[in-house]
Amino acid sequence: MKRNILFALFSLFISFNSYAFKFSPMSTSIGIKGTKNSALFYLENDSEQPIAVTASLLKRQMNAEGVETNEKIGDELSIYPSQLIIPPNEKRSVKVTWVGKTVPTTELSYRLVAEQLPIELDKNKKQKASIKVLLRYVAALYVEAEDYSSDVSLKKMDVTDKNISFVLENKGKKHQVLSNLEMKVTGKKSIELKAEDLKGMTGENILAMSERIFKFERVGKFKEIQLSDKVKINFEKD
Repeated sequence: MKRNILFALFSLFISFNSYAFKFSPMSTSIGIKGTKNSALFYLENDSEQPIAVTASLLKRQMNAEGVETNEKIGDELSIYPSQLIIPPNEKRSVKVTWVGKTVPTTELSYRLVAEQLPIELDKNKKQKASIKVLLRYVAALYVEAEDYSSDVSLKKMDVTDKNISFVLENKGKKHQVLSNLEMKVTGKKSIELKAEDLKGMTGENILAMSERIFKFERVGKFKEIQLSDKVKINFEKD
């Protein structure tokens, strides 16, 4: 219970004066067969003091508004080591391996969380008060088959006096990041929306077999868009 509270309230405990570490990659994918069923994450201690790090995995889900929730994983993934001490100016790796016995029907999404903890606890204080997360990285991890691909399209557009909302649907079996997103609206007027016009939408992630809703105020270019207009979206596909 104490660990869950610490995880949720991490930002209250962060210390910017601690010895930090570097972490990579922030996003990677692994397969479910052969030698491609694992991935390495690298942790580098570039300080002059040893650091302690714990690594854990969580399932990743996201609702239409982009709110993410995380739950404990089952036994489909293994992580080693989950706890490690990194000596000064040295680098270590954490290996994540798919050990599931069934082939997932769509890409599975996870989070790898790497947290730096103090090596020594203050024995004169209660444990709850003295354990603090000094630094925390949250990486994206996907498990997929080689033939999985994304299929993102505009499902519908809703227009009110004050707002416009776009519902994008990913019917594919793989996630898609809306990199360099652009929109072309055709109706009584032709309107082009660039990435800078679509802040809060461009660069967002749509997980496999899911929807996302993006809402904008009807100001500027958005004020000219009508419900009867045709909308075409373009982005860099992964």
